[in-house]
Amino acid sequence: MSVTRRGFLTAASVGVGAAVASTVRGPVAGANPFTTGSLGVAQDLMQSISTGSGMIQPNGPLGYVGVTFPSAEDIAGRIRFAFPDGSVGDWQPLDLMDTAPDAGSVPASELVSAPDGAVGYEVDAPKGSEATVFDDGRGTARNYSLGSVGLLGLPIIPRAAWGAGDVPGFRWAPQFFPAQSITIHHTAGQVGPDRAATVRATYNYHANTLGWGDIGYHLIIDPEGRIYQGRGGTPVGNPVFQVPPVAGIAPPVVTGGHVGGFNNGNIGISLLGDFTWSPPTPAAVGATIDCVRALCNATGINPRGGVNYRNPEGGGTRPMMAVSGHRDWGGTACPGDAFYPQMQFIRDYAARGWTPRAVSSAAFGS
Repeated sequence: MSVTRRGFLTAASVGVGAAVASTVRGPVAGANPFTTGSLGVAQDLMQSISTGSGMIQPNGPLGYVGVTFPSAEDIAGRIRFAFPDGSVGDWQPLDLMDTAPDAGSVPASELVSAPDGAVGYEVDAPKGSEATVFDDGRGTARNYSLGSVGLLGLPIIPRAAWGAGDVPGFRWAPQFFPAQSITIHHTAGQVGPDRAATVRATYNYHANTLGWGDIGYHLIIDPEGRIYQGRGGTPVGNPVFQVPPVAGIAPPVVTGGHVGGFNNGNIGISLLGDFTWSPPTPAAVGATIDCVRALCNATGINPRGGVNYRNPEGGGTRPMMAVSGHRDWGGTACPGDAFYPQMQFIRDYAARGWTPRAVSSAAFGS
């Protein structure tokens, strides 16, 4: 198989270009959005959602991954792996396969062997690429169309990677309702050096001590800006939604447990830490913006808009900003006095790159 010059050049630069294009997570050195009111001019260019896969947890053992590309003009990519302790390995380039029959072949990478113990992987490659996962080399676990798996390309660490476990004797049966709003929280506690351990502690407190059967938040963000899948009940590799979102159709959201009486259709994002006196890190704020923007693009929610929230079970209503802090619902100081004033900042930056459009959930019977 011949590899184009463009393919080689793109592959050589993907480690820089793809990272810049995918996120607003890394502010300009020294910039503090809480004092400058801006993530910096350079960040205005970092508004497009990644074309990558997001962090995928295969249905079965993870042994090898191969990637096919949409055309010989779009041969480029990189891959990284997630581990049970919540850590994520470095990006490594996908090697281009140069063996093929005389008649040609589908453009593809060489097979990548997953490191021992890896439970998830993420691929950054052109739209239209597909990843094929093999267990021990004897069978295919699943094919994934990159750009359509997970939450719109966000690099979300799956539950198995941070150590979510089954709760004996109690299961939180999933319910699904159309998305209406997004609520931002803090966990209001200390964050240990092992970030995944802090996520597990929150999970076990909610699931076991409080008897909920699972963690209440949909997404959790650590101080380094890493995003973890929270509430389960959705298909493996697909956080938050009943099925992966597609253009123009927003599948219903699994009900979490983060705003008592107003959970159905309300997506909860929680940052690890206590922000009563000090704000979260710029990396965590940037990841929050990424999540809000991706969720709004998937659901049609206007990040700067208002909503007359109505709980489809019980009929409780509340006029709210579509993206709000927990305290806006009443009865709490969450997400902290040092973080709450930045809600409008998050709305404004999430709106950069948000595409206003009609999104329907009718196809899913909601």
